[in-house]
Amino acid sequence: MKHYLLLIGFIVAVTCSSLLAQEKASLQPNATILSILQSDTGKTVELRLNSGEKIGGKIEQVNDNLVFLSHLTGAEFFDGFVNIKDISAVVIRSAGK
Repeated sequence: MKHYLLLIGFIVAVTCSSLLAQEKASLQPNATILSILQSDTGKTVELRLNSGEKIGGKIEQVNDNLVFLSHLTGAEFFDGFVNIKDISAVVIRSAGK
């Protein structure tokens, strides 16, 4: 019976880990930081800022000037706003190979 429970636990763990990975990102013609953020609303990302700092969280809303992130990485009970002009890169978790 223990072996079956262990097997079921392993199957659940593998299934959940594959569900957490997001689909592979792709580059569209004429893509901008703004369009990438808008298309990834609801996903967890890491933003690399022009200053060299990183900030991660779930994209809640995006407008022409700001990105609203919730559940900030390392500060899950905080939300934040980031100026679009301060973002140099968007890092998105994708499915493994």
